[in-house]
Amino acid sequence: MSTLKISRRYAKALLSVAVDKNILEAVTRDVETLRSTAEASRDLRSMLRSPVIESRVKKAVLQEALASTVTPEMLEFFNLVIDKGRGDLWREISGQFRSLVDGIEKIERIEVTSAVEIEASQRSALETSIGKKLGKKVVASYRVDPAIMGGAVIRIGDQIQDGSLRHQLHVLKHKLASA
Repeated sequence: MSTLKISRRYAKALLSVAVDKNILEAVTRDVETLRSTAEASRDLRSMLRSPVIESRVKKAVLQEALASTVTPEMLEFFNLVIDKGRGDLWREISGQFRSLVDGIEKIERIEVTSAVEIEASQRSALETSIGKKLGKKVVASYRVDPAIMGGAVIRIGDQIQDGSLRHQLHVLKHKLASA
């Protein structure tokens, strides 16, 4: 079975517990805490991946690192993940969980790449406009890439809307070459 399917199953199980116990917001925060903690600690990531380190040791480390900041349900869930030998899937599970929560809360995450920094008022207007079109709340991440020369590239899910000057010049070049 693929890691995507496995991760999605674990994420669905965690979501089900969170919804049943009416602690979805807390568990969502916990998943983000685990993700950010693991991303910040190379040692933690290595430990979770290691087949040599016993699961009881992994669980003890997580207990010490996270017990004061996450819910008991989250610790119990991640102990199960470790017992099943899937601790290396923390990133995939957290991504799938976030995706499932976004679906429930009608959130669309987009990526905007522009040639220059976009001002806060323009960001807000862009997010509002796209949100109205999609019928969802938009959460955008922004990055600057001077190589696109001007305009912006917007990624919504697996769709890309390329309004960059670089793309327009590329299209014009091909039109002129074929004429």
